[in-house]
Amino acid sequence: MNESKKIVIISDGTGKTAKRLMDSVIYQYRGQQVSYSLIEIYKEVRNKGQFDNVLKKIDDDYLVIVSIISDDLMKYIRKALDDRRILHLNVLEPMLNTMSKFLGVHPDYKPGILQIVDDRYYKKVDAIGFTVEHDDGMGKFINEADVILLGLSRTCKTPISVYLACNFGLKAANIPIIPNPHSKVQIRAKLAAISRDIIFGVLMQPEVLVRIREERARILSGDDPKKAYLESYFDISEIRQELRFCREFYDELGCETMDVTKRAIEEIAFDIINRLKRKGLAE
Repeated sequence: MNESKKIVIISDGTGKTAKRLMDSVIYQYRGQQVSYSLIEIYKEVRNKGQFDNVLKKIDDDYLVIVSIISDDLMKYIRKALDDRRILHLNVLEPMLNTMSKFLGVHPDYKPGILQIVDDRYYKKVDAIGFTVEHDDGMGKFINEADVILLGLSRTCKTPISVYLACNFGLKAANIPIIPNPHSKVQIRAKLAAISRDIIFGVLMQPEVLVRIREERARILSGDDPKKAYLESYFDISEIRQELRFCREFYDELGCETMDVTKRAIEEIAFDIINRLKRKGLAE
């Protein structure tokens, strides 16, 4: 077998783009008697000085795969590698040249954009996992939440939480309020170490909540929504008392409130985001 070929990747970001492309191409040679080693991925190389430090570590035995978006820096790198007769390839160049001809405009030449996209994607994935685990008062890491919703049953806490996670990457927890003193004690204990700035008390007009709960009761009980154990669930007098309990509890906690009656989930979510922004707690 031939001596192992040495490869390095130089990138102005993480090098993931160049690494993926290299792996795809190398795979086409899997049937050949060749060996290679990826010696190093040099990340976030964004100026001449950083590149010069890399250049000291390589010679003409290497293949240099470059993923650099800056035209000026790429010209400098190309000349330096050509002068030393080091084989090199900028994996972005063919695509950029062709795309510019097709679109009729030049690129922004901003390094690391893909990594920003990747980071945002994984942040959302983490947020969704957290939100699912901390739905309906569950979960053990509520101190890591970016936002916490409190509210009665059927006041849209879960869909709001999921929307915040999926669209804004916020770790959202929600806690149901059961109108009794023991529930107060439990919630207070759970929220003891958490800033009130990220806690929002959800409210809804009683007449609307009645209809929502009545429909829910019908689904749960089949054709007989008047079963005794569900009657109080959508009784308007009971609901008014529950809402009164919530308002008093929110005042005691010192948290903001929001009425979600007949509001779209995305409108509510943007309202929460804007409130967090005003406090410097969201981008």
